[in-house]
Amino acid sequence: MRLLQITAGIALLFASCPVSFAAPTERGTTCTVKSSGGDDTPNIVAAFEKCNNGGAVEFPKGSVYNLKSVITVEDLQDITIDFQGTINLPKYNTKFEDEKAFIYLRGDNIHFSGAGTINGNGQGWYDAVNRKAPPLFKPRATNSYFGGFSIVKAPRSHFSVNNCKNVVFEKLKINTVSDDKKKDAHNTDAFDVSDSTGIVIQHSTIVNGDDCIAVNGGAHNLTVTGLDCTGSHGFSVGSLGKKSKDIDEVSDLKFISNACHNCQNGVRIKTWPGGKGSVKNIVFDDIQLDNVEHPVLITTHYCDNQQKNYCNGEDSHSLTISDVSITNIRGSAAEKKNPIIDINCSTDTPCTDFTLSKIDIKASSKTTSNICTNLKGSNRISYCK
Repeated sequence: MRLLQITAGIALLFASCPVSFAAPTERGTTCTVKSSGGDDTPNIVAAFEKCNNGGAVEFPKGSVYNLKSVITVEDLQDITIDFQGTINLPKYNTKFEDEKAFIYLRGDNIHFSGAGTINGNGQGWYDAVNRKAPPLFKPRATNSYFGGFSIVKAPRSHFSVNNCKNVVFEKLKINTVSDDKKKDAHNTDAFDVSDSTGIVIQHSTIVNGDDCIAVNGGAHNLTVTGLDCTGSHGFSVGSLGKKSKDIDEVSDLKFISNACHNCQNGVRIKTWPGGKGSVKNIVFDDIQLDNVEHPVLITTHYCDNQQKNYCNGEDSHSLTISDVSITNIRGSAAEKKNPIIDINCSTDTPCTDFTLSKIDIKASSKTTSNICTNLKGSNRISYCK
């Protein structure tokens, strides 16, 4: 009944983003994972397999598990994981670069919660300036819940949410910062969401070195609320349309009641020149931005430095960006020569149907004038005049 109670508690949030869960089947076998003194991966995988289909896996408080290989478990159904211990990921080793994830769980009605900690052992990756580590946690889940635990020093991205449906992530604590300021914790997105629908990410604290959340192609019906982020690259939609014949589409995204402190970006949509597809029905509302370099940044001209030649030849068109609402954005701009509002779209695919209101960002001594380029109706938007 635990999942039903959680769902009832946030029913209002799901009113416009319905998520349904099946209650776990009657509790069956309980598997308590024991430390082996060596590679604990086989014991963890065995517990998941033994207690699948209605059972529970327990990681007791005070227990420590050291991994020397990755955790991969598929075909999970109706399983509860009570995670109270500590999992230490493998130390830096390039042999892990081609893995799907350090922890990969696939199935339906997975309930993974508890006050435990996953230690990503990421410092070795930062020191080596190796940005090819796999995601730390990759759930490929439906009708599932992940919450309550902490992650420290992820080697790269924390959660890769791909091909998921009706999943809640909440009350998570992420703290991924390098001990060496010259070798940062690069590409450590807290959440990467793609090809998924009915996702809720909420009430979590994040300190990291890249996007607080990055929404990529195929993401629909997403709600992000109650995130408190520090030192990140903000709340990003994209990048989308990178040198591909594929069509990237995202829609019905809500970023409500979040905060970003000392961040590079605040709210952002970024697409590549020449990209195909659409970004529509996006809401940014009630966002606190403190000392942020680019408070509002929307561009169809995003490009990696290594791809400048390609981008320069395709700059007149990109994905269409429409029906975007940006309201009640407050806080302060960092001491950088940037505008508070920077909307720069393409000549052949201008941005349309934008609403901007109640934007109260205190300018710095270096703040430049707002930009509204190729935004239809900008003459009616006070922030663009």
